[in-house]
Amino acid sequence: MLYLVKTSNSRLLLLITFYTIYLFMGAIVLDNLESPHEAHFINELNRYVENFRHRHNDCLPVDELNEFIKLVSTANDQGVPALKNVSKEQNWSFGQAFFFSGTVLTTIGYGDVYPQTQLGKIFCIIFASIGIPITLLLLYAIIERLMVKTSRALDIFINQVQPALNTASFVSKPVERSHMHILFAFLCTFIVLVLFFLIPAAIYSDIEGWSFLNAFYYCFISLSTVGLGDYVPGDSDLQNNRHLYKIFSTLYLIIGVMIVVWLLQIYSETPEFNFYKFFTLSKDGILTHHIETVHPAASFSKFESSHLGNKESDAAFPYGKYSNEKNEVYDPIDSPKNTHLPNDSEQILDGSNSNSNYLSTGSFDPPIQQ
Repeated sequence: MLYLVKTSNSRLLLLITFYTIYLFMGAIVLDNLESPHEAHFINELNRYVENFRHRHNDCLPVDELNEFIKLVSTANDQGVPALKNVSKEQNWSFGQAFFFSGTVLTTIGYGDVYPQTQLGKIFCIIFASIGIPITLLLLYAIIERLMVKTSRALDIFINQVQPALNTASFVSKPVERSHMHILFAFLCTFIVLVLFFLIPAAIYSDIEGWSFLNAFYYCFISLSTVGLGDYVPGDSDLQNNRHLYKIFSTLYLIIGVMIVVWLLQIYSETPEFNFYKFFTLSKDGILTHHIETVHPAASFSKFESSHLGNKESDAAFPYGKYSNEKNEVYDPIDSPKNTHLPNDSEQILDGSNSNSNYLSTGSFDPPIQQ
């Protein structure tokens, strides 16, 4: 088991390394594809504005004014605000390209800056098609490990807080385990709210000059992957160290999205907040029309604790064949019919409660990873 853990962690490290290289590669390619095009457009715009000022000092024909407005509008659509100094730093610098790559891979997609060249658009399609699944895989692998730590934290939280609450004078009824699950989920929500919304909102408000409400709005819209693009950090001409600022903002978005998904996972595995059971074609969360191929992670955990007495199983690797005291092999998916250990399909048909997870309200204590 220790070998499997080391191997899995090594693979995760390799995935993180590949993901980082892929992100930098995307930023470099986009910078090289888009920066020359934008530089050419800025030069043309500067030349036109300069000629316009020399030709029309005393008179301003309507047609030429409309042409100028049209050109300004086109420049603004391409992320070049001509109402300011058009000689400002280009949008397609490396920092902006890195920021754009991060918003693509996390599916935030602000839309304030986008590829203008044909090659840039083609690369963006390929980059997103490969990168988004890798992002989901990376999030799943990290959150799986976070949930193991969360299970241990929940167990410690219940053992420490529940007795204190039961002895408190303001508690009229004994605090049940299910109440502790809800309290734990709310505590995690408060921590995430402070660390990934309130504090970053205060930082962005100070750096960008936004109101705190607008900064908090930006954090929420971004970490929820909505990405409206009405507020984007680092677009001010007066921004110092714009490249570095964009890179740190990208890292905030990637980590923040991961933490939000982790928080949603906590709520989804809290029985009191599991509303999915009201809408699924399943019994106890397991699809009854796929009972021959059902995943054993949920159903076997409770059976394991009550029949095998193994409370130190690794939660990160729930599947495997187990042996009881009679050396009878149990396969969670296809247990032999001649053993007294039922498989998952038999448990479903027998009506047994197999909906156990790390926040189960049953008597099963979540395994602690050693």
